[in-house]
Amino acid sequence: MNIPFKVVLNNARGNIIRDIWRGTSKIAVDIDEHVRKQLESETINPRRHPGILRCKRIELPERLHRSLQKVVGDYPLKPLSDDCKKLNQFIASRHPPAESDELKDKMKKIMDEIDVLMPPSDCLMKNEDEKRKWQHRKEQLLKRRMKERTFAWKPIKYGRYEAVVYALGRGPLEYAVLTRILNEIVERDNDFKPQSYLDFGSGVGSGMWAVSNLWKDSVYEYYNVDSSRDMNELSELILKDGNENQQITLRNVFYRQFLPSLETKYDLVVSSYSLFELSNAQSRRDVILNLWKKCDGYLIIVEEGSRRGSELVNEARDFILSQEEHSLVGHVFAPCPHDFACPRLLNSEDNTPCNFQINYTPIKLGANFKKDPTARYSYAVLKKGIPSDSSRHWPRIVRPTLVRSKHSICRMCSPDGKLTEIIFTQSKHGRDAYRCARSSRWGDRLPIIIGNKIETKSE
Repeated sequence: MNIPFKVVLNNARGNIIRDIWRGTSKIAVDIDEHVRKQLESETINPRRHPGILRCKRIELPERLHRSLQKVVGDYPLKPLSDDCKKLNQFIASRHPPAESDELKDKMKKIMDEIDVLMPPSDCLMKNEDEKRKWQHRKEQLLKRRMKERTFAWKPIKYGRYEAVVYALGRGPLEYAVLTRILNEIVERDNDFKPQSYLDFGSGVGSGMWAVSNLWKDSVYEYYNVDSSRDMNELSELILKDGNENQQITLRNVFYRQFLPSLETKYDLVVSSYSLFELSNAQSRRDVILNLWKKCDGYLIIVEEGSRRGSELVNEARDFILSQEEHSLVGHVFAPCPHDFACPRLLNSEDNTPCNFQINYTPIKLGANFKKDPTARYSYAVLKKGIPSDSSRHWPRIVRPTLVRSKHSICRMCSPDGKLTEIIFTQSKHGRDAYRCARSSRWGDRLPIIIGNKIETKSE
């Protein structure tokens, strides 16, 4: 097969540039001193270093699995399974509602395009009837292009059937995501034992399932807020194992359709997959500020791992970090090792979102289910007060680790608020750092301190 000379030349040039960058630009790293001592004393293994958070496949507890299968009732399984897939696809592709300024700018741009196709001067010599028809065609063209380029946002209404679809299609997924996020708090903050929990947009209670699975003995109040009465009723039924006459085993579970106006504080506050349901940026800011004021420990914000979902998470994150009132000061606990703007989203030409991936086990509806589904999500965990975690500045791996012969490539978000790629080798970075890098995966943190770039003589 003959390959065009231009293709060969471009590929060769790309490989040369890549080899030069990798061969001459080395970044020094130091292993965290505390971790180094543990490795040297063989207290820990590099494959289990403290930056690793292993969550292979997260399954619902058997009791919840049985409850979800029970609430299906007489609904036919095939249409139910198809609707679960459609709901997941719709949520994954969703956009937030367009802001008024955005719509005005878009309309002006389209009008300029139409003026090129239908110049106003063409209308000067027409009679009144022709002018009206010409203007009508122009208006119709404007409406059609606006419709094509604007996401038709509207809030999702959940009735009884839609709530069941959400529970089956989204429940296991959201439980896995929140369990993964909460497990990092458990591992990094051993003293945190929440006594109260607030969930905004609680849905069928997947956040409550994850929280109670980890802190059932300490949490004495679960406050769930969801605008859908059917969602709240189904959530309560699931806690009763699908039996309406059975008692809930959790203590003090409350359901409301609106956020409480009281200035009650909660140790753990969650907003998961809820920001897309708010009608504009101002309402999102109002809700986030309200949740942050009610937070007395950790606030977790989770959305789909799409570009739009990542943008909404970072919008909320940056808004919280901009608060200057003493009682509202906080910092990012995860995933960012810094409080700067997200380096991924700062690049307007890069459509890659800041997201992470997890495997989960779905509810098996007959034979129509995917065996190994994965979910991508974007999130931010914010904590009230000033940072106290000494490992907070460990860089986070934000894309799959490339494990190669005698070297591993890690793409990380670093504590200086930048994206950094390091090619780890044992000869250049030491045995401990090299083995830790090879064992780490997307979403893990590396227990290292990134040094300066080392320029070699060949450069």
